[in-house]
Amino acid sequence: MEDFRNVIDFKNVTCGLVPAIISELEKRTEDEVRVFVRQGIRDELWNSFGSGGQWEIEMKDGMFHDEIIFRRVKKKDLDPLNLMDF
Repeated sequence: MEDFRNVIDFKNVTCGLVPAIISELEKRTEDEVRVFVRQGIRDELWNSFGSGGQWEIEMKDGMFHDEIIFRRVKKKDLDPLNLMDF
C-alpha cells in the first residue's frame, strides 16, 4: 500500500504551479516529497526547477498525471568551494 502522506496533489492546478510547489516544499520536513501534476508540462517544470538547489528532482509518468519526486539534498560538511588545506 502506498503512503500518500508525502504527496501533494496539484493535478488540477494550471496557473501558479511553480510558486505553489515551492511554497509547499518550504513547509515540509520530509526528505522525499511527491507532487502530482497534470500531464504534458515536464519541459516547463525542468526549466523552472532545473538542477541545483535544496532538492533533487525525478519525474515519472502516471496513469492520468505526471509525478515529480523531490528528494532533499544532503548537506555536505565540505568547504563550499571544494578547496582543501594541505
